[in-house]
Amino acid sequence: MSPSSHQHRSLIPDAGWLFVFAGLGIIASAVLIPASEALQEARFQRDRALVSEQLRLDRLDRYRAYLLALDERQPALLAQLRAIQLNQYPEGMRPLGEPAGDPALASASVFEMLEPPVPAEPEPPAFFRGRSRLAELAHGERSHLWLIAGGAVCLLIGVLPPARVKPRRRERTSDAAATVSA
Repeated sequence: MSPSSHQHRSLIPDAGWLFVFAGLGIIASAVLIPASEALQEARFQRDRALVSEQLRLDRLDRYRAYLLALDERQPALLAQLRAIQLNQYPEGMRPLGEPAGDPALASASVFEMLEPPVPAEPEPPAFFRGRSRLAELAHGERSHLWLIAGGAVCLLIGVLPPARVKPRRRERTSDAAATVSA
């Protein structure tokens, strides 16, 4: 083999690297996509739990403050309770506006005033709305195994040594004949 053909051959990348990269990409996607989506779903569930916990804490704070005001017998709260519960307004005061519908059917509950505003729910992860074809394959029970197997086959093909071109027999015999005749 002449030096120029050896240099020319080294400039051309081995095709096995394409299989190695493809195999690594397939295996990585089969492993990382489900893990990433599981992490996103866990974060979403955590955020929902935090919102729910904050709502419960706000509710407890409001109930504690109301109970403390009731225990202290604050005049404003007692006047409000008499007005709401017993429809007994202090002298010189009357309810603002016209009562809606039958006053006997109006709610006398104080709990509506104590409820905190409902916070906004966190945004669900993008994969809840739809997945790519690769993500569908990575999540399928059987297709997940096929992806890993296909990636392993690509890796195996990529790490195989390159094929070596053997000299032809005719060239050998002609070389041998040239050395005998010389």
